[in-house]
Amino acid sequence: MTLMMKRGLLAWLIALAMGQAAAQVPQLDRHHLLLDAEAEQGEMREFVFTTFQEAVSHLGDSCTLYIAPGVYWVDDPDNPEIAVGKDGREPFGCVIRCRNLRLIGLDGDARNTVLASQRGQTQGAIGNFTMLDIWCDSLKVENLTLGNYCNVDLDYPRNPALSRKKRSDAITQAHVGYVHGNHLTARNVRFISRLNLNPLNGAKESIYEDCHFECTDDAMNGTALYRRCEIDLYGQKPFWSTFGQGAMFVDCDFYVKGSNREMYFCKQGGPVTLIDCRYHAPSDSIYIGWTAYPQKWLRCYQKNFTLNGKPYVIGSRQLENTVLLSSSDHKSIPYLAISRHEATLRSPAMLNLTSDSAATWTVAPAYVQYVTIPSRPQVGEATFQLTNDTDKEVDFCITAKTADGREAACHVRLQPSLLPPPVFVMKPRIVLTRERAVLLYILNTKAEADDSHITWYRDSIPVATSHIGPESVYMIQEADKGHTLRAVITPKQRRSEGGEPVTCQVAVKAAASQHSLDTDFHQFCCDWQPLIGEGLWTVDGYKPADTQEYDWHFDRTKPMWEYGEGFNGAVGKGLLQAQRGARLMYTPMERQYGDMTLTLRVDPTKTAGQGFGSATGQYMDVCLKFDTRTLTGYGLRIIRTTKHAKAVDFYLVEYRQGTVRQLTEAVSATCYRTGCTISLAYQEGRLTARVVTEAPQPEDSTLPHSVSLEANVAPLPYGGIAIQHTGSCGESTTMLHHLKATWGE
Repeated sequence: MTLMMKRGLLAWLIALAMGQAAAQVPQLDRHHLLLDAEAEQGEMREFVFTTFQEAVSHLGDSCTLYIAPGVYWVDDPDNPEIAVGKDGREPFGCVIRCRNLRLIGLDGDARNTVLASQRGQTQGAIGNFTMLDIWCDSLKVENLTLGNYCNVDLDYPRNPALSRKKRSDAITQAHVGYVHGNHLTARNVRFISRLNLNPLNGAKESIYEDCHFECTDDAMNGTALYRRCEIDLYGQKPFWSTFGQGAMFVDCDFYVKGSNREMYFCKQGGPVTLIDCRYHAPSDSIYIGWTAYPQKWLRCYQKNFTLNGKPYVIGSRQLENTVLLSSSDHKSIPYLAISRHEATLRSPAMLNLTSDSAATWTVAPAYVQYVTIPSRPQVGEATFQLTNDTDKEVDFCITAKTADGREAACHVRLQPSLLPPPVFVMKPRIVLTRERAVLLYILNTKAEADDSHITWYRDSIPVATSHIGPESVYMIQEADKGHTLRAVITPKQRRSEGGEPVTCQVAVKAAASQHSLDTDFHQFCCDWQPLIGEGLWTVDGYKPADTQEYDWHFDRTKPMWEYGEGFNGAVGKGLLQAQRGARLMYTPMERQYGDMTLTLRVDPTKTAGQGFGSATGQYMDVCLKFDTRTLTGYGLRIIRTTKHAKAVDFYLVEYRQGTVRQLTEAVSATCYRTGCTISLAYQEGRLTARVVTEAPQPEDSTLPHSVSLEANVAPLPYGGIAIQHTGSCGESTTMLHHLKATWGE
């Protein structure tokens, strides 16, 4: 008896899926396999499989895998082993290699045929666990649910016994899949996860039709065409980026599932096109932008876009980013390639820009004096002459437009034409008081044009430097007494290169007693400085023992810290970690110290309160009463854990010879956000910490929005300071704005 005779229902399902009569169903063979958890033994057993792993192990060069209704675990959720990636890549549930692959569910209701996994970063895996890693030329998936149920319940009404609760409430990075190939087509597929969904990202050409997506941030495929899809938004920014031609949505619906007052499409920007799309949100007052920090060159497209049924223009805070389409051609993404999007030039300059179509180049009327524009549409390369004879940098966009409505822009920052370096009218010299050293000099230029670079040294160790203008004043510390103070000045004005450096020095013979330290880091020297000495900042990297299970390292030849502008939740300028493991330690005068306070104001770059990239030993310790030589003292640990996706844990710690011991119970709170103030105090054997923020309390959280901790501790004679950061960098950094420490008399 054949398999078809035994299982008439199966034949009917295949016929239904293919729109054919049962007699026309192709026979199963080595190019046409069946996955059916309820399959019986039969004479065609070699082409029928009951588990996903077994089926994919028999895939050939080109193959169609039919999948009967059921739940198929790509990765065993009950396996207690922690999944670990290989060769620097993420851990995968299944790696598939098949040149032309079709995965076809045999039930038109995609909810009935599920490929599942249940692991994510720190939740059953080390690394961003990914269910599928597919290597092919083309991939087609239909009538399926592809779900990573790490943070989402698997509900399977067809057979509730196959349902499964999520692994954890804390949202973590849990992917569906990658595709390494040329073509992906997904029809009637449900993609389920949360953070970093990755719905088969990676193909050179990706098309999703009649698909459903559930995701938080950094989730969607940024180089794809979406038709008649619905996207449930549990986060604020579904795309990490859409650089290149970007993503296009036609006749799609977006549903806001959270309480965010502002929603964006991209975290890092890039083109997005929305045609005949509908946005559904709890409130009409929500703001919808292309990206939170849009670049001036960005061009995105919309036509017939509505918010809760009413016409809406996206990105109204910077309208030049939005192009309103009038064309009815929706077959391809309206992308205009340009050779560069940004250019910082010194006047006079020549700029060559290349577009891939005939384009008319324009510049806003206020900037026509700075640039020559071709008078006719150009095909290919266009050349621009630029001149800026003013004293200030000007920035503007040169825009290319095609007859069919496509646009591209280059954001030009045009610096003034160069002048000769200034010379000293009065040679530099240092004037000392007990509180400060002042470098006096006069240049043959206006004072407001002075952009000289000054670095101060105690003997040979840099102790202050210029970041935002000439640092002609250095505040003397008690520890400077008995040392030589040097200032090296490179004369420069805003419209010149630097001239020849000049060095002057003076011996510090007197200094006031020091009972406090106050800095906003604008003079901070960020170069690697491993020395420990009185009155010095040790600026280096360190990998604590409690992070040894996580494989990361830093480069000693590069700075661990940098001073500059932040982004996302980090406002303005401040001190940022440049590498994972960045550490600061301040060593005061050698004496016995009693009571001490430390206040640190910070801005985490992360905006949702999670503070760090993931719960992989990523924390920041802020310590006082610290011995910088033996790594002994007290502090506050701020750490991301697997408990919450939008909060961190706080607890007091004790350092003993570099070993850390937890002193208090951990408190989960949402206050590690923009405008965060961390206050530590030691007074007569009592260690206290308080953390507050200027950011409003999240509406969807019941966690505390401030933290107060205290513990009785043994007295220590030290007065040092330490800040240890073990988090990943980039958008997971914490900007340090201001630090103040006081020591009792």
